[in-house]
Amino acid sequence: MRLKSISIVLIIMWVFLLQAQSETVRFEPGQYEKDLIHDGIRRTYILHIPPQYDPQKAFPLVLLFHGGGGNAKQALDNYGFVEKANREGFVLVAPNGTGRLKNRMLTWNVGFGFGYAMSNNIDDIGFTRKLIKELEENLRIDPKRIFATGISNGGILCHFLAAKLPDRIAVIAPVVATIGGKRSLDEQYILPSEPKEAVSVIAFNGLLDEHIPYSGGLQKKSFEKPVWVKPAEEMHSFWVKVNQCTSIPQIEVNKHDEYKKITYDQGINDSEVVQYLIFNQGHTWPGGKKPRMRADTPSKTVNATDLMWEFFKKHPKK
Repeated sequence: MRLKSISIVLIIMWVFLLQAQSETVRFEPGQYEKDLIHDGIRRTYILHIPPQYDPQKAFPLVLLFHGGGGNAKQALDNYGFVEKANREGFVLVAPNGTGRLKNRMLTWNVGFGFGYAMSNNIDDIGFTRKLIKELEENLRIDPKRIFATGISNGGILCHFLAAKLPDRIAVIAPVVATIGGKRSLDEQYILPSEPKEAVSVIAFNGLLDEHIPYSGGLQKKSFEKPVWVKPAEEMHSFWVKVNQCTSIPQIEVNKHDEYKKITYDQGINDSEVVQYLIFNQGHTWPGGKKPRMRADTPSKTVNATDLMWEFFKKHPKK
C-alpha cells in the first residue's frame, strides 16, 4: 500500500512537471496576441518576448499604452520598441484599450477626455494590475523593473497607474501627456491621488502641441469636444512633492537638438523627475514614425524610446 501511494505521488509530480515544461515552451521568444477577462470583458494585448529570454533569469517588463484612437499594433509599429526590446532584452507588452469596434478608436479611462472607456467607466487600472499578475505567473519578470510608458491618452493613464500601483511600477514615461484635466471650466480637475511610494518619472512634451498644450488650458485640437488640461509644470510639482525631490531643478537647454531638459533629483530611493520640452514638435512620439498623413511630425533630434530606456535602467524599484 505504501509503495502504491508513493507511485501516485510520483505520477502527480510528473504531471505538474510536464505542465511547467509546456508553459516554458509556450512562451519562447516571439510575438503573441493574448487575452484575459477582467470585469467580464475580454481584454487583449500583444506580448513580445526578446531573443535573449531565459526562464531561469528575471527580465524587465515594459508596458506600452497606445494613444486615444490607436491600438497596440500601431504603437508597436511606430515607436521603435520592438527593436529596442530585441537589442536590450526586456519583455514588451502593448495592451489594447476598449472601444465599440475591434482595434479601432480604442481609448483608456482617465476620467476626462473622450471615448468608449470613459463613457463606460472601464476599469483600466484593475486590468493593468491583473495583466501584470498574469505575466508574472507565466514569465520570469523582475518585480523591481516594471516600467510603463504611453502616448497622449495612454500617457495620461501612466500617471494614474503610478498613483494606484506604486508597489508594482518603478518608472513611468508619459509622452505628450498631462497629469489631469476636466471636461468643462466649472468642474474640478480630475487628478491622480498621491501614492505612498516614490515613482520616478521621465516625460516628453512638445512646445507646438495643440492637443496637450504645454502651458495647459483648453485644447486647441481634439478628437471630440475640447477639454481643459493641466500645464506641464503641475506634473513636475505633483511628482516632485510625492518623491520629495530637490525643489530647484537643473535645466539644460540644447539649442542644437532643440530641447530643454528639466531635472529634479535626490528624491526618495534615488527617484527623479525629468522632463524634455521639445521646441520643434507637436503631438507625436519624439523619434518615432509619423503614424498617419495628418499627424504632427516627430522630432528627428530627440528619441524618446532611447532616452526613457536609459532612464528605466537607472531606476529599478528599491
